[in-house]
Amino acid sequence: MNKRKILLAILIIILGVISRIFLNRIINLPNFEAITSLSLLTGSFLGGLYTAIIPLLIIFFSDLYFGNVSVYLFTWSAFIFIGFFGLLFQRNSKYYFFKITGGGIISVLFFYLWTNFGWWLTFNMYPMNFQGLIQCYLVGLPFLKNQLFSVIIFTPLFSLIFSLVFDRVFSEKKNFVKFKL
Repeated sequence: MNKRKILLAILIIILGVISRIFLNRIINLPNFEAITSLSLLTGSFLGGLYTAIIPLLIIFFSDLYFGNVSVYLFTWSAFIFIGFFGLLFQRNSKYYFFKITGGGIISVLFFYLWTNFGWWLTFNMYPMNFQGLIQCYLVGLPFLKNQLFSVIIFTPLFSLIFSLVFDRVFSEKKNFVKFKL
């Protein structure tokens, strides 16, 4: 494995853990987080094993701080899926910036549907019927709003930063920026 990719992966994990703790506990913005964007961009930029490992390690280490509940199988699997979804986005494609941000929005909607389904299935807070599932989704709407706002902010920001870093660190031509709007 490339030492620079490993170092970058470690930095992404640290950024993800710190941002999750800071935004959720210190600023008190539930579900306003960078993990969705970081998972998506990890798939797009690093690919390979990093696609699953980085989101898992971000969640694992930050869950050591937060604790965990039985819905973790749904949250962890959602972030892994989002990482693999990121593989679909070619970094040097035309309009990458807009495509990856749209991918972030789709990822948030998937995360919302999948993890609220997991909450309904595992917590017995709602009746185990269609009405109970809909009620669970309705109660989760404020969390969806925060996560959508965060992905609209973090995905373009991190895609620009990642592009600049990648073009500096991994490009043969150190002064050439491949980032395309």
